Amino acid sequence: MDIIYENKTSAITCDLSDTLSSTVHLHKELEVIYVINGKAVAYADNNSYLLNDGDIFITFPNQIHYYNTLKKGSYIVLIFSPDIIYGIGSEISQSKPDKNFIPAGSPQLSHIFKSINSASGKYENIAISGYINVMMSLILPELRLKTVSAESTSAFYSVIDFCSRNFSDDITLDYVAERLHLSKYYISRLINQKLHQNFSEYISALRISKACQLLKESNMKIADISEDVGFGTIRSFNRSFKQIMKVSPAEYRSNIDALKKSI
Repeated sequence: MDIIYENKTSAITCDLSDTLSSTVHLHKELEVIYVINGKAVAYADNNSYLLNDGDIFITFPNQIHYYNTLKKGSYIVLIFSPDIIYGIGSEISQSKPDKNFIPAGSPQLSHIFKSINSASGKYENIAISGYINVMMSLILPELRLKTVSAESTSAFYSVIDFCSRNFSDDITLDYVAERLHLSKYYISRLINQKLHQNFSEYISALRISKACQLLKESNMKIADISEDVGFGTIRSFNRSFKQIMKVSPAEYRSNIDALKKSI
């Protein structure tokens, strides 16, 4: 299972989608899904939850999560920094909940998500920030939080952030350890524990994720994409791409083009 670290640049993002992402990922923000209608399975760490109309799914910072959409519908996808939550942002950053699911049934929460979904205008994020705080004041009492190691979390984010910004270079475990002043064995153990991958597998996953984006959104030649994302040879790029995506880069681009034409 390839796990992608998403480096968010916005304090708040809110989208309405008919499906949920199947990409296995994590980030340092909270992610909340509200099901207006539809059906999906949500996964967080080693747990899974069936989501139906009105259900809420929440992940905390550093929790690995992904989704399997069983029925297209309307899903509010809200991703926000812990700093948005008044007074307890640092506590939330260093915590994990005992569960990631809030069942349908709260009229207050339903009203809040409808308000979030309809927020617009120049001060949209200010409004959504206020709704998030009210939402969390209702959700947090339903959860039991467990503190995670602040030291390992900080080091992990430093490693992941550095790799996310430099994966296209000739990056090695020794190089990362030297630049971050950490033991390479400690870095290796962190990546294995958090991502269930070794360092090389993680860097390859980052490069292939970027390559997929370029194949979708640009007309760059495949050889140029290979070089741009950091592979030394087109042969190693093709091999890694097929290993992760189960198709060649050319087949992937062809499938995307066919999908675009069918819409």
